[in-house]
Amino acid sequence: MKIFLRFAVLTLVVFSIDSVAFAQKDKPVALKLKEGESYHVKMTEVLFIKQQTSQVDPEMVEPSTRTSVYNFTETIEKINPDGSAKMASTLDSFTTRIIVGKIDDRNEFFRFNSNNENDLQARLKDIRALPRAQFLGQTLRYTLGADGLVKNFENLSGFQLGTIARSFEYDMLHAMMSFSDSLRIGQLLEQGFGAVAAFNNGRNGTMESPYTVAEIHVERKLTAHRSGNQINYIGTFDDVPEKIDYLEGIAFPMALEHFKGGCYGSVIMKDGIVVSGSAVDTAKMDLHIDSEVITNEIVRHLNFEREPIKVLRGTTVKIKELEMHHTPPKEPKFDDESTVNMTGGQTIPDSVVYKTAPKKK
Repeated sequence: MKIFLRFAVLTLVVFSIDSVAFAQKDKPVALKLKEGESYHVKMTEVLFIKQQTSQVDPEMVEPSTRTSVYNFTETIEKINPDGSAKMASTLDSFTTRIIVGKIDDRNEFFRFNSNNENDLQARLKDIRALPRAQFLGQTLRYTLGADGLVKNFENLSGFQLGTIARSFEYDMLHAMMSFSDSLRIGQLLEQGFGAVAAFNNGRNGTMESPYTVAEIHVERKLTAHRSGNQINYIGTFDDVPEKIDYLEGIAFPMALEHFKGGCYGSVIMKDGIVVSGSAVDTAKMDLHIDSEVITNEIVRHLNFEREPIKVLRGTTVKIKELEMHHTPPKEPKFDDESTVNMTGGQTIPDSVVYKTAPKKK
């Protein structure tokens, strides 16, 4: 009897310890946003696209790889009572590079750097640059939930109306509107790819939310689990539309069949902020345009880093003026045989080049 009671007590203690440990492991995670804080966000997006028509052999198909790097300044303007925050993100700069075929400098098809004056003058209005450039130097305002997801935008509709008012050509109009889509731009601004929201939904954290794979609107279902300060997730795409009007440069009504896709990734949290993460979206499908069938494959890699911008708070800056006195230099004395030519009668060779100091990057 005593042995049985001891075993029962030991079992109860072990069960209690396991329950506490499980509760701590699965404790809901919330962002700890602080009003007035600013962050620099660097986001790298690599989009791999492979399209094959029925008349082309698979061996002849060359995929394209587009690499875009965005630099945002992200500011927390106000904390709401429910834990969400009023955010402002400004696109400071971005680069875009497209390579067709093997990843090699010789296969570069297009490039754009917003910090390059020549690119701004010659390539800004290109369809491969302007959809992103419409946000360059602009500030998007939106509400970010405590789960890291964008709840709504305040001024995104203004960009969409501006695009319509400017009467772009058909292809450019679709490209501009697709990138200003609230889901697509929201996926660049959210914190955590939805992993925080999925993890918070119960013991086996799952979440369903609207999503976009390139320009294809789908329903995303995520499952997430936590390991220390890292949250990992895996997901699937459902509710795929039967028809679309635009997809990565193809502006034409097309039917969508045999769609298969999914996603996975991980994020790292520190001091209540998602500081880094990586994600992969994959999708395969057939596009039917009249009698033509295009086999399409999309792979999207997304990586980001978020670092706080240090600012002076409550600091008094004192400026002390100092006066410095220098003895004026004495004028040089020349004898009567000195010449006016200070080079000693020799001319400066044309081969001498005066270099300026390099500019800081």
